[in-house]
Amino acid sequence: MALFDSADLLARVKRMAARPATDEDKGPTDADADAMWYALLTEAQLAVVRELATHVPSVMYVHEKLTTADAGLTYDFSAEPLGQYEIRQSPTGRLLIPGPEWDPGSDFVMAGNEIHFPGQKTKQFSNGPWARYVKTPGAIAAATEPTLLPTHARQLLIPRTCILWATRGGLRDPAPYEAEWNRLWYGDPEHGEVGILGALKYQAFLMGAEAIPSLTADDWWRFIDDGAGYSSG
Repeated sequence: MALFDSADLLARVKRMAARPATDEDKGPTDADADAMWYALLTEAQLAVVRELATHVPSVMYVHEKLTTADAGLTYDFSAEPLGQYEIRQSPTGRLLIPGPEWDPGSDFVMAGNEIHFPGQKTKQFSNGPWARYVKTPGAIAAATEPTLLPTHARQLLIPRTCILWATRGGLRDPAPYEAEWNRLWYGDPEHGEVGILGALKYQAFLMGAEAIPSLTADDWWRFIDDGAGYSSG
């Protein structure tokens, strides 16, 4: 058992929910109970990854080449994208700009887990296109590990799973688990605790600078006056 792997998460949700080792409330066998908890962990992972894909997608971005099965009419992601994504014409090429089907000036048209081009035209790339995006996660099971990253953010799965468990049928009070979710996700700003969301938003120096055009670009005119012969006199 490793930190926040499937087995560890299962043990942690049972502890938070204060369930006995043999849980007759969840089925006639322990295996039935475990299957239920893993199903709820799967739902919790989807909910947490969706939050990360919205607020800090960079922590779960993958960089992959899209594939085509119809000679460039459409290009497919290997998994359903969750949240915002970027498409470039090559690994380091120009950023492609999405638009509607009726606009011939659009670089591509978004279409679920694929992209195509205005007017149903085909387009070939020498090495592309490439996407940066968050993949929709799959199921968590005894033999299938969670994919949520960073690993420490998997703490969020524990109260989120217990919230889902408590609200099933309205049989239990989810408030204690909601309070723990809020503490982990948002922290306690009054006492300087930033929580997982705050920590991830400030993880890299100048995080957010990508929203400022040309902040890091080596535009030729930026250093036109730099040089040994420059004088302000």
